[in-house]
Amino acid sequence: MEYVIEAENLSKTYGSFFWKQKKPALNKLNLQIPSGIIYGFLGPNGAGKTTTIKLMMDLIRPKEGKILVFGMEPSEAEVKKQVGFLPDYPAFSSYLTANEFLGICAKLSQIPALERASRIEEVLDTVKMTKHAGSKLGGFSRGMLQRIGIAQAIINRPKLLVLDEPLTGLDPHGRQELMEIISDQKRKGTNVFFSSHILYDVEKICDHVGILNEGELLCSGPIESLLSETGSRVHVKHGENEVAKLLMEDATGSIKLPDGSWDFVFPAKSEIKGKIDEMQLRHPGSFTMTPSREKLEDFFFRKIENSRKIM
Repeated sequence: MEYVIEAENLSKTYGSFFWKQKKPALNKLNLQIPSGIIYGFLGPNGAGKTTTIKLMMDLIRPKEGKILVFGMEPSEAEVKKQVGFLPDYPAFSSYLTANEFLGICAKLSQIPALERASRIEEVLDTVKMTKHAGSKLGGFSRGMLQRIGIAQAIINRPKLLVLDEPLTGLDPHGRQELMEIISDQKRKGTNVFFSSHILYDVEKICDHVGILNEGELLCSGPIESLLSETGSRVHVKHGENEVAKLLMEDATGSIKLPDGSWDFVFPAKSEIKGKIDEMQLRHPGSFTMTPSREKLEDFFFRKIENSRKIM
């Protein structure tokens, strides 16, 4: 399997000569992230997420261990050409227009002069900021600045997009639009790695997640394999009222959807399976059944709490 990011015994300690006890920010992190996915890096404040990203971006150096991006050291020029990065709370010059700022970014990315204008137009369209191309950044809202931050991160058409807390401070509409941009990058073949505190949004768009706490990786893998099955969910099509009435007796939760269909939830140890098998024969195609899994938020807090008990 091809890995976009690999960390082996990666450790980082912060401190100084004046501190008697140095604080480990990362403790022997081992991580392998396959290509073709959106990876969500989760953890409470101070867990080591930003430190990991800084090591990945060659902004700081590890105390021990190593991290590879596309199988190469992050310091290599070839890696820097293939990576786009948006840090947490980026700083922008308020006197520059969006066009001027992205023009500087295009030069730094060594995009040929003849291609710069079209590339800037392309990324502004991607982040839906075309009409603000001539406006100064000082007048932009937090959401608009995040869009410009994404634009500069993708102007070099990176193979890996690294985002540190890109959803923080955005309203629900802004988060939704930013998630659509991130998902669109995956569809275009870009690998995406981002950290976030907003677990609901992470669960919707990420393929894999990793949870970090106090510098140690608690788990990492596909979301579906990490979240436990808690029962079954049955979706009954519109018009199948007889089936809905029969299922309603045993369901622990039910909701009628705007289109007239129904969703029912059954616990893991429910005796409903026999009834459903019988109904499938009597009413073929009237409903679908899928496993019901715990929410990422519940899983996250359970892992953090268990790690604290061990520590």
